[in-house]
Amino acid sequence: MISYRPEQDFLSPPVSLTVTPSALEAGKAVTLTATLTNTAAIALRGTVLYLAVDDSAQQDGLGDLAPGRSVTRTWRTRLADDAEGRIVFTAHALFDVHPHGSDCTRATSTALLPYRSLPAAFDNAGISSDDARTVANIDGSNSSLSAEALASAGLTPGATVTYEGVPFTWPDTRPGSKDNVISYGQTVLLSGSGSRLSFLGTSTWGEGKGDGKVVYADGTEQAFSVAVPDWYGANSSAAVVLPYRHTSSGRDDNPVSLFTFGVDLAAGKELRSVVLPKVSDGIQEGVAALHIFALTITPIN
Repeated sequence: MISYRPEQDFLSPPVSLTVTPSALEAGKAVTLTATLTNTAAIALRGTVLYLAVDDSAQQDGLGDLAPGRSVTRTWRTRLADDAEGRIVFTAHALFDVHPHGSDCTRATSTALLPYRSLPAAFDNAGISSDDARTVANIDGSNSSLSAEALASAGLTPGATVTYEGVPFTWPDTRPGSKDNVISYGQTVLLSGSGSRLSFLGTSTWGEGKGDGKVVYADGTEQAFSVAVPDWYGANSSAAVVLPYRHTSSGRDDNPVSLFTFGVDLAAGKELRSVVLPKVSDGIQEGVAALHIFALTITPIN
């Protein structure tokens, strides 16, 4: 049998991973199936395979794996009752390649479960204080909203503000904490009914355009589109205009704007969830992104 030579490059053998069912739910069973194939010219000694769901894992000793041999292992487990958001599944194999060295190979898969609330989905820190401007980054170039400028407009942590007759609860967060959702198609659970689902937010690096949908309790869906203006400048359609912002070089005394937008709802229908508009995959300098700070269901008058 060919032996490992330290001066040679060692290409890790592949491990595949499948996760079923394709539509996952919190509190429900999930099955991970991994196949490790030794495509190397040497045996993999003392091989151990780990199958993991986030921080929960199962360990399986596979022993020695000869060249050309494949081994498949399956783990059936259950997602936590409160599971939400991005769930990471991993197949990770460890093995010895010679008496004094080891190697590994890995495969991952991710799923995005519904979030139980908008604050649970917050994934970006967009607000910093005037004396600590670098703790937030709303646009990928280290710019941010000023907590003090927001407070001057009544937008203090946890405050209720009303724009065009619609009340919103501003995020109850400290500067530098995650306080908004970068809208990329996440599902947020809802309950109740009303005449309109409204959002409070803004866009960076241009107009935030994308399609989302409302899902009702009876299973029907309602598509909608948004086109939210860029935050820079005093926009005449803005819900609130702030006198300045923070940038990587300091205070910028050009105004910035926040906006309200939303979708009219079907009369008399109970809500189940909203799929946020798919605008971007995150923040990146020069790429438009939509930031949502609050949402509210306007009751039927």
